[in-house]
Amino acid sequence: MSVPRGLTAEVFQRALDALLSADGQPLHAALAGPNLPAPDTDTDLLLVPEHPQTAETRAPAGGTSAYLVPLPLGVWLWLAFPEPHLPAAPPPQVLPVELLRDDPPSPRPGHLFPIDTGVFRHTLLRLPAACDPWLREVLENLPTYVRTGLF
Repeated sequence: MSVPRGLTAEVFQRALDALLSADGQPLHAALAGPNLPAPDTDTDLLLVPEHPQTAETRAPAGGTSAYLVPLPLGVWLWLAFPEPHLPAAPPPQVLPVELLRDDPPSPRPGHLFPIDTGVFRHTLLRLPAACDPWLREVLENLPTYVRTGLF
């Protein structure tokens, strides 16, 4: 499975490469949602935002045959519109007013997202493919994957 380059690949690609077998046709994932260009027609999975109060998935306009993977809004925003790193302190010269901010974005973490193994296991068990051998293997070896730092 391939995901878009950049921050999305940094977050997901390592775990996907370790967990998914290389057998079969490769799948392609893309970010989709408001203010993003329409995804390619050959995209198999779309990472889309989930409404924070209603948990409604934001499907792309015009519909799609791709499988929708909802992400919490904050995570989706972070992946879709990463904010540039700002220096910890402004430079000594005066910046134009439009560049000054009251709330500079927090720096990107120096580590992968830690997962909650209980939530991850519960989510995997709800998938229709939970009985497939490759997914059973992931579930059985989840403690090993966590201990080795895969997540």
